[in-house]
Amino acid sequence: MFMSIMISIGIGLIGIIVITRLLGKKQLAQVTPLDFVYVLVLGGIVEQGLYNTDVHWFHMVFTFVLWGLVIYALETLTQKFDGFRWFIKGANTVLMQDGQVYHHNLKKNKLELEQLRMLLRTQGIFSFRDVEYAILETSGTVSVLEKADAGPSSTNDNPETPARNEPSFLLVENGAMHLSNLQASGWDAPRLKEALHHLGYQLNDLYFAEWTSKDGFFVQTRQET
Repeated sequence: MFMSIMISIGIGLIGIIVITRLLGKKQLAQVTPLDFVYVLVLGGIVEQGLYNTDVHWFHMVFTFVLWGLVIYALETLTQKFDGFRWFIKGANTVLMQDGQVYHHNLKKNKLELEQLRMLLRTQGIFSFRDVEYAILETSGTVSVLEKADAGPSSTNDNPETPARNEPSFLLVENGAMHLSNLQASGWDAPRLKEALHHLGYQLNDLYFAEWTSKDGFFVQTRQET
């Protein structure tokens, strides 16, 4: 029994190493959903070999070889045929272009505005106004091209008091206010409505309204999505 377990662990380790090599050198952030399925199946194969007494070592070897061939075939086909790659791994999706958020693409990928803001923050970007392009990769990460004037200014009128960056707040999403963000930013509902009305916007017409104390409002209407 113990010898069988040791053999199963050894075969499982070798099989995982070999099949992982077939997937190529990827960082964890580059792993696609299909790669994740590969790993889940590998874990299931090892589990069956360890805990199912009806599964012998040669069954594991055969399963690893078969699964490895399937992975190799799929990876080869996705590299050679664009249509097959799109069917198996999906395609990149443009979430923002020319500073505008594509609501339809967000909805298609089951993303909310606040989730997009979180993904942008992982790239060091804290406001929609700083984004020229944002692309959702097949791995689930977001690649961002900042606007040309989004970087820090190289000059400062008063070098003794350096410019201070301020966080942005998503105050309106899909025509509704974010009450927690209102409170955190120091706004209240009547004052926000008045400010938006002064800018020529009605609350129900807005897709989102972002605000910073430094730059003010950055607004996109539903018609612009």
